[in-house]
Amino acid sequence: MEKQVIHHPEMPAPYGAYSTTVRAGDFLFISGQAGIEPDTGAKAGEDFESQARQAFENLQTCLACSGASMADVVKVITWLGDANERAALNQLFGEYFPNDPPARSTPIVDLPMGLLLSIEATAIARS
Repeated sequence: MEKQVIHHPEMPAPYGAYSTTVRAGDFLFISGQAGIEPDTGAKAGEDFESQARQAFENLQTCLACSGASMADVVKVITWLGDANERAALNQLFGEYFPNDPPARSTPIVDLPMGLLLSIEATAIARS
């Protein structure tokens, strides 16, 4: 099984020594996508919904640039910065994964830079 790091100009750039998306065999592994605007590197806003929507959009971009979609996601870890945002996260999760949602775990953590959500995913690689 070979490992391929996926690079694409539309994908959010990593903020450290890691790859945003890696294909290994039939799977894609996507590093935590936060509510950061890819073109500026700035937070999408200070509120949970703005950051969370941007995080989901960043995830969709990583998938699309890798030839996959949200329907191909099999597992996510949603790193949540505030336990009080669980209901809002569940609502957005249902919006972005309307059918047959992936497996999910949601640890409550202290995220850097005032971020409120980071979404890590494993998906089936297409093509």
